[in-house]
Amino acid sequence: MASGNGTVGVGVVVRDADERVLLGLRDKAGEPTVWCLPGGAVDPGESFESAAARELAEETGLIAGSVQVTHLVLSPAPSVTATAVAVARDVHGEPQVLEPQVFRSWQWFPDDDLPDALFPATRLALDALGTGSAPDAAASYRLEHV
Repeated sequence: MASGNGTVGVGVVVRDADERVLLGLRDKAGEPTVWCLPGGAVDPGESFESAAARELAEETGLIAGSVQVTHLVLSPAPSVTATAVAVARDVHGEPQVLEPQVFRSWQWFPDDDLPDALFPATRLALDALGTGSAPDAAASYRLEHV
């Protein structure tokens, strides 16, 4: 949900059978070209899980059997972005470019060979998921489900 002083979003981590992570080459007019997780803004009244499943389907055509939010990371100033890190499991389909005005392609990457040009929120999300913290974030929280 966008507001005057920040954005609440979700980044969706999808892994293939070889444990590679899915990243999209974001090539949006007026912005630097970077790789990013599927995801986007959380709509008013929407849960992180619902937003993750919706964004994944809208951007890639993939359908998640389940989604679990594992972390929440806050980007550093000047503009605050809160990104929920969501892990999608039991994913069905093949990634497709469904928003060509935003994405050029989708590609699978091993954790030890991620591209250098990562969208800032994607880097924070993958750091939090991989190590349990995101050192470059303003704050990072590991979430436990009850």
